[in-house]
Amino acid sequence: MWSDTHFHLDPEDNPQEIFAAAHAAGVDLLIVQGTSLDDCQRTVDLADPANGVYVTAGLHPHVANTFTDLEPFRKWHETNGCVAVGEIGLDYHYDLSPHDDQKRVFEIFLRFAVELGKPPVIHCRSAFDDCYDIIKNTLPTGYPFLIHSFADTHTEARKWLDLGAMLSFNGMSTFKKSDNVREALAITPTDRILLETDSPYLAPVPYRGQRNTPAFIPIIGNYVAEQKGLPPEELAQITIDNAKRFFHINP
Repeated sequence: MWSDTHFHLDPEDNPQEIFAAAHAAGVDLLIVQGTSLDDCQRTVDLADPANGVYVTAGLHPHVANTFTDLEPFRKWHETNGCVAVGEIGLDYHYDLSPHDDQKRVFEIFLRFAVELGKPPVIHCRSAFDDCYDIIKNTLPTGYPFLIHSFADTHTEARKWLDLGAMLSFNGMSTFKKSDNVREALAITPTDRILLETDSPYLAPVPYRGQRNTPAFIPIIGNYVAEQKGLPPEELAQITIDNAKRFFHINP
């Protein structure tokens, strides 16, 4: 029983084929990310809790400058199976939206998450200081949040963990030069770990460079289990339990 807590679908994808392949690989819990005004409706229409498919709705920092108001997001979050506000956050690597827009919209969506009582799924790239300060100053103490696709060092990991974060690990953990991710994984307690593919990006070794898919979660999970010194089936159970607890998913 594996879980993919973060992946994306392109308009040309066949979602049902992707879900079926994931289920066949033993991935029982799937969470599709809604990231823009263009794709949130398409994403939330896929929600199917009876078959383990859940969704999120938010505004990725790349398109923060498209934000006008929260009304469409309120509508999407009424969908049964819409379990988190995200993907939201800051990205100073690509700088596709001005920093001021990113920070303003990030704060708005964090407050929205608290209003709804849902966890935020957070993208933080090359923006640790601002991201950390905004979360610390906006979320109530102890409010659950997720740093997805963790890619910094053990130093940032420790600060996030001390603030109460969950950390999500993906195919980057298998990359030869990702010692920083493995060091962060080593200090992350198992009750704070989630697994994701972030597909169609970041396919794990031995598929690096190819299109990623949720069906590759067992490859990532087996590697993470080895790094944590656990049997794969134990890590699978731990991480799916973590996901159900964090996203308030009842079987």
